[in-house]
Amino acid sequence: MKSTSTASHRRPLRASVAIVMAAVAAGAALAALPNQASAAPSTTFGASAPKDVRSIDEGIPVELGMRFTPSTDGTVSSVRFYKASADASVTPRSVSLWTANGDRLAQTRVSRTTSTGWISVRLTSPVKLTAGSGYVVSAFAKSGSYPTTRNYFSQARTSSTLTMPRNAGVYTNGWKSSFPTSTYGASNYWVDTEFTPSSGTSGTPAPSPATSSPATSAPKPSTTIPRPSNSTTTNSTAAKGLMGWQLNSHNVGLAPFGLTCSSLPVYKGSLTPAAGTRISGVRIVGQLDLRNGDIIVERSCIQPSSGSASNSGTAAIVSNFVCGRDSCPVISDRSIIIRDSEIDASNVPASQIAAACAFRGTGTLQRNYMHGMGSGICFYGTGTKHDAIAEQNYVTDLRSYGSSHNEAATLRDFMVTGDNPNRVARFTNNRLNIADGNVTAGLFIQSLGDRIDNLRVEGNLIEGGGYNLFLNQPSSENGSYRNVRAVNNRFNSTGWGPSTVQGGPGWAEWRDNYRYSPSAPDARGAAVSAS
Repeated sequence: MKSTSTASHRRPLRASVAIVMAAVAAGAALAALPNQASAAPSTTFGASAPKDVRSIDEGIPVELGMRFTPSTDGTVSSVRFYKASADASVTPRSVSLWTANGDRLAQTRVSRTTSTGWISVRLTSPVKLTAGSGYVVSAFAKSGSYPTTRNYFSQARTSSTLTMPRNAGVYTNGWKSSFPTSTYGASNYWVDTEFTPSSGTSGTPAPSPATSSPATSAPKPSTTIPRPSNSTTTNSTAAKGLMGWQLNSHNVGLAPFGLTCSSLPVYKGSLTPAAGTRISGVRIVGQLDLRNGDIIVERSCIQPSSGSASNSGTAAIVSNFVCGRDSCPVISDRSIIIRDSEIDASNVPASQIAAACAFRGTGTLQRNYMHGMGSGICFYGTGTKHDAIAEQNYVTDLRSYGSSHNEAATLRDFMVTGDNPNRVARFTNNRLNIADGNVTAGLFIQSLGDRIDNLRVEGNLIEGGGYNLFLNQPSSENGSYRNVRAVNNRFNSTGWGPSTVQGGPGWAEWRDNYRYSPSAPDARGAAVSAS
């Protein structure tokens, strides 16, 4: 899901077949025997089409893959992916093989194809794998289109040669190929290896990370604001893989890269960037308007020196929300990404910032550190096109003033319609810390005038005053909600309690939610019941 190799279907072998996972019918291996080994290669999923596959079109590039551990030494000669559509434009750009720590062992470009089904891409040289070591196989879907089956990896699975852990399916959004580590809904993205167990003759040892990805083979972003030389002291992604209760100011935002707001050069570009802009490694002194869409902000600091008046109900430090009503939809054709960045309003007086959100609108927010504003993540006016994804963000030190109304995160509307029936709304693995004054909830879910469809709240730590988690359908409004789920969250309440429901049908699923207990295994204290 791309060097000069052409993607093609492979004929099944007669003898060695993969022992296929439970949800997929058994099938034969797809790759021809590599010259370097005498044993036949095997695949994890076989030749048959996967079952229960959904086709997703996110509209933004995404790397999708699978974590696995071989039970024996061997080599990977080819990587394969399942392609459900005959549209050549949705062919992944490249396939990659990685160590569990994110070192790329191999990357091969993929030629566009109208073929469907399992597509096999031969690596330039077979890569040697070691029994018991973890690896990741992935494909870079530049188009944002890919197949998925949710809950496939809700438990560990084993083939004849490989073991896949629970939540083996991984992804990351970005405009160039990068190591995938995020998980969602135990999904399988149908990327696989052709693995040959060692039998006397082994393949070529894996190249070192420094030489494994030539510049000529890496996909390139379309437009970039160059990152200054001092903006990447390290290449850490500390928050990846962590739950909400494991986040802090040292493993999200700029800190994992050895950066601070003061260490970054001042941004000189427009505060209303054009579509296609890539902003990286700068300090933005002002409020950023991303209404044009198709914009990525990463490893940057958004640090305004002044803010909107406290009585402004639509104020935000960063937004793609372009009008004055909560129900006014985001109108850009393409979504936005903000990741590995810091939004810091501590230089703004509370009287100016207490009504402002760190972010307002909809988009993908990943691993950001947000502090010093009135509210954190405000998914308002989300329209009908784009996902609303908040993942591994740390929101803290919110400030109130007068009669301001403050939450760490809010969702007001999210309608799934024919414009994008596969759009996703979720708060996953965030730490949402509520200020002491004028707060209603850490995460406030309120169908205010419009519907909220299909929201998942999972893996978060919600702490502080008010209610930690509030689900609300106001009787005075026309909004409603459905299929809202809360799974595996932790609550550290110092206010009214962990959770409450006011109006509407209540939680469609409430499971494995606990009081936060840092000394307990997985921080599980007493179970919290649905209100």
